[in-house]
Amino acid sequence: MAKRRPSGAGRPAALFSTLVTAGVVVLALGCAPVGGERTATPPAAAPRTLTLPETVLGMPRSTSPELIRFSRSPLDRLRAEVTDPTSTVDGAYAWRRRNEDAVVVTGVSGTVTDPQGALTRVLSPYPVKTFRTVEYGRFAGEARCGRGRTEDRGYLTVCGWADPQTAGVVAFVSSRKQLELNTEFYGIRDTLDGTAG
Repeated sequence: MAKRRPSGAGRPAALFSTLVTAGVVVLALGCAPVGGERTATPPAAAPRTLTLPETVLGMPRSTSPELIRFSRSPLDRLRAEVTDPTSTVDGAYAWRRRNEDAVVVTGVSGTVTDPQGALTRVLSPYPVKTFRTVEYGRFAGEARCGRGRTEDRGYLTVCGWADPQTAGVVAFVSSRKQLELNTEFYGIRDTLDGTAG
């Protein structure tokens, strides 16, 4: 004679028993035996590095001694903010004609333990009265931009950034009054650091 299925009252108990048994199996399968091999931890992300592009905003690399000095002037301050450095970059970009726009970039990568303080210290020598915080991106860092004037009364926009792995400055120099340059700054920063977002 065929066995009858459990009535309504017995079904939840039977189901619970099945789930508990399944749970024990899952737990047993999910745990490594004592002394057994552990699951390998995923590899750490590769350290980020910065590289100089051939052109910036369509401008080629400049050989102007003045612009090159300007691009190298923040290097010592930036290096002082980084431990275990993985890269250092500095470059100047300009059109061949005089009195045209120019851009200088400087950056380092490594371990930046105090991004906010590093940014304040790196930007302090520039002739800019006020820096304001601007949107950063996905690396939990901080970015600031400000405007000032150069020694020869040219127009200057300076934007700096710092996060746990990179820090740098992008400076825009022009003989004409400058408009907002945040978009250009983000583009240049992300070109220097191919992983930035």
